[in-house]
Amino acid sequence: MKKILLLILLANLLTFPVIASDIQNPITSYEKAKVLEIKEETQKIGEDGSGAINGSDIFIAQKIKIEILSGKYKNETKIIENGLSNNPMDIKIAEGDKILVYLEEYGSREYSAQIQGFYVFYKLIFFIGLFFCFLIIIGGKQGFKAIVSLIISVLIILKIFIPQALAGFNPIALALITAIAITFISLTLISGFKKKTASAILGTVGGVVLAAIFAIIAGKLTHLNGLSDENARTLFSQFPNLNFSGLLFAGIIIGALGAVMDVAMSISSSISEVKKAHPEIKKYELIKSGMAVGKDIMGTMSNTLIFAYTGSSIFLLLLFSQYGESYMKFLNFNFVAEEIIRSIAGSIGLILTVPLTAIIAGYLENKD
Repeated sequence: MKKILLLILLANLLTFPVIASDIQNPITSYEKAKVLEIKEETQKIGEDGSGAINGSDIFIAQKIKIEILSGKYKNETKIIENGLSNNPMDIKIAEGDKILVYLEEYGSREYSAQIQGFYVFYKLIFFIGLFFCFLIIIGGKQGFKAIVSLIISVLIILKIFIPQALAGFNPIALALITAIAITFISLTLISGFKKKTASAILGTVGGVVLAAIFAIIAGKLTHLNGLSDENARTLFSQFPNLNFSGLLFAGIIIGALGAVMDVAMSISSSISEVKKAHPEIKKYELIKSGMAVGKDIMGTMSNTLIFAYTGSSIFLLLLFSQYGESYMKFLNFNFVAEEIIRSIAGSIGLILTVPLTAIIAGYLENKD
C-alpha cells in the first residue's frame, strides 16, 4: 500500500510541472461563434450607495449559450457569462448574432471563452467590395488597375515589410525599399511606361527620402524612441531587440507615401498635357506651369495630412482639454511629439515633391 501511495505521489510530482506550465502559458486564439440562447437575471446593485455610480444601478447577468464556428473546437457549444450595466462599453448581443470570442486552453480540451465583440469580417468584405465597385464604375479600366495596384501594395507590406521588420531588418531601409517598389509598381501599372510616369516615380522617391531625412533628424533632436504607443510597448515585450525608433520613422515614410505619390503624379501629368498642347514650349515654362499646379495642390494636401493625424488623436485632445492642462505641457508628451513630427515630415516631403517633380518632368518632357 505504501508503495502504491508513493507511486501516486511521484506521478503527481512529475505531472505537476506540466499542468502548471499549461496554466501559466495557455494556448489562446480568437474564434467565430454564434449566440444560440441567452438567459438573463436582473440585479439591483449599490442600493446603499456602495459600488454604484448613481446610488442604484441595474446589472444584468447573462448566461449565453454559444456554438463555436471555427478553430479546434468548431461545432462545440459552451456556456459563457456576460454582464450588462450602464457602461457604454458593454457588448449588447442578441440570439443569432455572430460574435468573436477569445479562447484560452488550459489542458486537454479544457478552455474558457470570453466575448470580444461582434464578428464583422463579412461586413467589412462587403464594404471593401463596394469601394472596388465604385472604383470600377467611375474609373473603368483605370479603376480596375487601381484595385490591382492597391492589392499588390497591401501584399508587399504584409508579406515583405512586416516579416522582414520582425526579423530585425533595418526598418528605415526596408521602408524606403518598400516605398520605391510600391511607387514603381503602382504608377507603372496605372499610367504605363511613359515620361510622366518616370517623372512621378522619381519625384515620389525624392519626396519620401527627404521626408525620411527630416523625420530622422527631428526624431533624434526630440529624443523619440518609438515606444510611446501602447501597441509598440506590447510589441516590445515580445521583441525587445527590434529598432523601435527606426520602426517609427518607417511608419512615417509609408504614411507619407500615398499623398506624395498623388502630388507627384498630378504635377507630372499636368506638365505632360501642357507639352502635348504646346509642343514648342520651353523647358523653364514647363517647370513654371508644374510649379503653379503644385502650389494649388500643396495647401490642400498638407491640410489633408495634418487633419488625418489630428483626427486619429481626437479623443486624446478632448481628454486632455477636459483636465484643463496647458497645451505647452501637452506638446511635451512623447506620443504627441511623435504625431507632430509625423505630420510635419509628411507635409515637408509633400511640399518638396512639388519643385522636385516639376524640374524632373520639365527636363524629361523636353529631352528630345
